[in-house]
Amino acid sequence: MAAALDLPLEQRHALLEVLVAVAAADGAIVAEEAACVESIMGAVMLHPEARAGLRNQLTDPPLWSASLAEIDGKHARTVLFLAAYVAAVDGAYDKEEVRLLRQMCKALDVESSLLEEAFIWVESGLNWMASLHESTV
Repeated sequence: MAAALDLPLEQRHALLEVLVAVAAADGAIVAEEAACVESIMGAVMLHPEARAGLRNQLTDPPLWSASLAEIDGKHARTVLFLAAYVAAVDGAYDKEEVRLLRQMCKALDVESSLLEEAFIWVESGLNWMASLHESTV
């Protein structure tokens, strides 16, 4: 998350708009996705007024390509990894979410292997979180 904090404030807002679009890619934003986006809003320290505007977008997602274009290309890895995390947080990658992630790779001008790295990173993190839960039960 520290890398996301390196984004200028305007780009943090654009990042969250991209993440909202990823959450909505399969036609519905479930509670886990909304909570994940909320968590990232807090982690990147968005102002409460900016958060309110983004919450409104949960019911009317923005056009991801316009938001993605606002983000400096040097942050492509951060954007893609967080987008993959949002897509997976409900337990599975929907085919529309994966299609959108692949389109994002093209728009960011990065190799598709970076998306595969993102999937591995997400799986590793989710497995780690599950192991913590299992050890407390």
